[in-house]
Amino acid sequence: MPETFQYQNKTQKYYSLGELTGSIRKVIAKTYTSAYWVKTEIAKLNFYPYSGHCYPDLVEKQNNKVVAQIRATIWSGTYDIISNKFRQITGETLSEGMNVLLLVRVVYHEQHGLSLNIVDIEPSFTLGEMAREKQHSIEKLKKEGLFDKNRQLEFPLIPKNIAVISVETSKGYHDFLNILQNNRYGYYFEHMLFPALLQGDGAVKSIVQQCKEIAKRADQFDVVVIIRGGGGDVGLSAYDHYNLAKEVAGFPLPVLTGIGHATNETVSEMVAFANKITPTDVAYFLIEKFEQFHALVYNLEERLEKESRQLLTRRMEALDGFAATFNQKVKFLVEQNKGKLQLYQSTVKSLAMNFMTRQKSNLIEIITHLQYKPATVVLHEKERIDHLNEMLLMLTKQKLENKRLALDHLETKLTLLKPENILKRGYSITRFEGKALKDAAQVKAGDTLVTLLSGGKIESTITKTHKK
Repeated sequence: MPETFQYQNKTQKYYSLGELTGSIRKVIAKTYTSAYWVKTEIAKLNFYPYSGHCYPDLVEKQNNKVVAQIRATIWSGTYDIISNKFRQITGETLSEGMNVLLLVRVVYHEQHGLSLNIVDIEPSFTLGEMAREKQHSIEKLKKEGLFDKNRQLEFPLIPKNIAVISVETSKGYHDFLNILQNNRYGYYFEHMLFPALLQGDGAVKSIVQQCKEIAKRADQFDVVVIIRGGGGDVGLSAYDHYNLAKEVAGFPLPVLTGIGHATNETVSEMVAFANKITPTDVAYFLIEKFEQFHALVYNLEERLEKESRQLLTRRMEALDGFAATFNQKVKFLVEQNKGKLQLYQSTVKSLAMNFMTRQKSNLIEIITHLQYKPATVVLHEKERIDHLNEMLLMLTKQKLENKRLALDHLETKLTLLKPENILKRGYSITRFEGKALKDAAQVKAGDTLVTLLSGGKIESTITKTHKK
């Protein structure tokens, strides 16, 4: 019952919070008497393994914006039934981000407020939503021209360097390595693990991130392998996600998948270069590529050996044929030219005899000439020498006369150049201190000079000098 209090001279009724919330609970209980099917998205799952209870946050979005939100509960017994049912039908575990159809009851509690109590789930609805999203991803990839892009890449002849996206503790990963490392042919593979979540809420983001890391080092690898072991068809919805499928389709290296299921091929598997059911199938596929290359090399080796032998045989046969033809032609040419050779031999012999006869006549003529020629030559040379002697004597006399005349001329000139003869022509010689004076600068006033004349000498004293 409400109580009253005085407020500004008025009597005001009031209720306790418990009374109000209790009233709300009763109204809601009377109004929402049935269970209702609700389409919603699980924003947060909030599952507590210790108690087994689950407290999902449910939302409705329009254009990626939340337009409605409410808390919900799934009690442990109900959660086991719902989750097992959902997993059996969809192949997935309940997880965040899923669109689901839930059977709920509206509950209001005075302490915990308004919430929805989830009592059942319709997995086929989620399955349809997943199928629609899968088809949407396929259509979008085809529209963008990416759907077949990875399958169109050229697969390496020897896929030796492998980038592996998996979990280190995964049985599938260890089976994969065991097959590769213990193959019966002894083929050697290099691999590097890029650990990622392979199922659940964070699988798409984790795998895409590792793909981008590998792409930065694409030159170090030949192929990329995405493998997981166990789990069957559980947790495969991540591989239908557009972001992951787009990353696989557009990857610069061939991508091989082995995520452990035989039905319901995911979009990522569709766009990968090759899809194998299990990690061991992927390993055998890689070994098979080595075997194919080995077989190719072996076949080429056999073909090369065979064709080399055939070529050698053909060449030997051709060489034998050529040798036989050559011998035959040589014999024919010898027989053909044998008569010519004999004719040439006779001609050469005749020419040689004629040449020797002519040379013999020339030799006799030379000998005869040499018998009489020396006397004539000696006589002629004697006459020439006598003539030369006469010419030499005459020229010597003439030369001596010319030299004598030249000497007489020189003697006359020397006589004229004697000092006494020069003085007779009016010249004089001035001496200072016994030496001929050549320059006025050699003497000064007061010096005594001696002047030689034709008729004697004069001594004089310098009173003044004049430079030229």
